[in-house]
Amino acid sequence: MTRIGLTLALIVAAAPAPARDLFVDHLSGYTVEAEILNAPNCAGPVFDLPGLENFEKGICVFHRPARSTEDTERAISLLDQAQIGGLPAVHQQFATLLTGLAHCGLADRHLEAYRASGNQDSLSRALMCRDRRRAQAELNAIRWNHALFEYGEGLTPELSLNARLTEMSACQAGVLNADFDAECGLLTDLSEAEINAFVDEAVDVVIERYFAGVESPITAMFSRKLGRAEGLLESARGNIDALAGEAEDVNGQYAAFNTAYEDARDSKMAPIYEAYREAILRATSILDEFDRWKDGLFINALNVNLLPKIVERSGELEEELARVEELGFRTTAEALTGDVRRIINSDAELRAAQAQLCRVYFCELTSRRAIPNTIRACRRPSLAGNPLCVGTDGTLRDGALSVDFDGPQSVSVEDLCRGAGLDPAFTVLDMSPATSATCLGALP
Repeated sequence: MTRIGLTLALIVAAAPAPARDLFVDHLSGYTVEAEILNAPNCAGPVFDLPGLENFEKGICVFHRPARSTEDTERAISLLDQAQIGGLPAVHQQFATLLTGLAHCGLADRHLEAYRASGNQDSLSRALMCRDRRRAQAELNAIRWNHALFEYGEGLTPELSLNARLTEMSACQAGVLNADFDAECGLLTDLSEAEINAFVDEAVDVVIERYFAGVESPITAMFSRKLGRAEGLLESARGNIDALAGEAEDVNGQYAAFNTAYEDARDSKMAPIYEAYREAILRATSILDEFDRWKDGLFINALNVNLLPKIVERSGELEEELARVEELGFRTTAEALTGDVRRIINSDAELRAAQAQLCRVYFCELTSRRAIPNTIRACRRPSLAGNPLCVGTDGTLRDGALSVDFDGPQSVSVEDLCRGAGLDPAFTVLDMSPATSATCLGALP
């Protein structure tokens, strides 16, 4: 596993970056470069990105060979300061991963000291449990869908993402194993019988203290509540009788209003019903007249009904149709019309296909959201002369499509797409998300 996250699939691929670029401090990813890891004493001008000095110094200290306890604590301190100061999402996840692994390393060392003392050194056990909790909290806080970090090319296997993930797996199987929960005073995996025994004992104590005997506070409380409830019941009965009388008056008023409403409703609905009934009758008459007109379509000017003759000749028509189909006239005619249609529409189909490809290129691959990945993909040496590639300055490196057809021909990518009917507003690089969505919305 060499990369966590999503990688844009393109028709072009990326060449290695000659120096630190916008991917070092960018929301879409972070790459640990060799110059950061090899900085003397983890200091110097290489740590020049504003807001990321502590972050990258912490990375450098963490990756020191044979890292000492002091180095581990310093790496944790630097990464904590970087996180408090605020980091992009990708950097935050990488800092969290390294901090969790550093705490795990400290917990391992305290555990070794505790075991070396014959399990008598309480301070070592307390420090082990503290760093164990911190390591678990850091590793659990990683949001892997934002963990788009990786190591640069040409580094040793120890300086790779695989090494960090292996270290995390060893941590989970080591000091973070649930077997150490009891060692640190955590109760886990209690049996159902043990849980029931705890609950029964607690219930017995509560009943004995608060419920048993007439002198218990619960009994006195219930006595007071009983007297209060009896008083409230008597008062409620009086209120209910009063409400019943008021409800009778309201019901009488409702009945009077409802009668007036029904009279007004019926006076308005009767004309509507009559108009609807008349419309139905008229529509039925029109449909009957249409059926009579349809039946007379086959009667000619001499009042001769041609329908029987058509029925009589239907057999001959079917035989002729079978003969035409057997000889392949129909298939040949349909193929001919299809060829003619394709010849007529070939230019339009070509323009439509070009317009679709241009929308995918300009509105998706070179939009503001995706252009960093396109720039990165275009760095591969094999794509040095690709006219669709974008340089590190965010502009087309060539942009001229050339072909030798009846002599050299050349056209720019923008002119080709505009000639295919694409609006000039959609043939620009680095378009905003809103413009990109509008452009892609018109894609067939």
